[in-house]
Amino acid sequence: MLSEVLVDVQRRLEALYALDPEPPVTDFLVDQAAALSPGSRTLVAQEGDEVRLGVVLDGEVRDEVARADPRVRLDAGNLAALCTLTEEVSHFLYVLFCARCRRSVTQLELELQGEVDKYLTAVSLLSVQNEGAVSRRLRDLLFRSYRLREGLAGESAERYREASRLAWTYCGYLESAFLRRARLVELRREARRFYRLGQQDKLLKIAAL
Repeated sequence: MLSEVLVDVQRRLEALYALDPEPPVTDFLVDQAAALSPGSRTLVAQEGDEVRLGVVLDGEVRDEVARADPRVRLDAGNLAALCTLTEEVSHFLYVLFCARCRRSVTQLELELQGEVDKYLTAVSLLSVQNEGAVSRRLRDLLFRSYRLREGLAGESAERYREASRLAWTYCGYLESAFLRRARLVELRREARRFYRLGQQDKLLKIAAL
């Protein structure tokens, strides 16, 4: 079940952003026991031009997805698991995208794109499951009602809060300008443009909204 959901989310994001298909993220899963520290995350190591990736998902995410497939029904019970899973798939794809473009990427840029991706993935699933309807509460649930992972503090915590704040603003723009008006083709175009911007241009765009 977990493998199916992971690859489904990966292919959704690749289709949304018009990316060339990458090897399945499941080929890069790292057992949590071998990852030395708890929590879901994407591991990145670079030596020269070679980039190595690994994706760690904690047991709670695995258990929740196995209990309730978010592709069948996404609700308050499995939303957090879907978001965590989507963020790691997003990081995986964005690191590969930037590496292929020979472009550097910051942790804030990764987190911001991950936040946007979890919103758009949830919107995609909810829209199908609810005949096109998406609750206005979704954005608040994702970006205002979250809890930071236990042990996350200092610079890492502040970076996550900033990414969440930026995503709340940008996704609000997507919601009002495109989703509420059923302008889905334009939504995809905007999302693809945003995806390809560097961090500074992303921040400037959001500041202008």
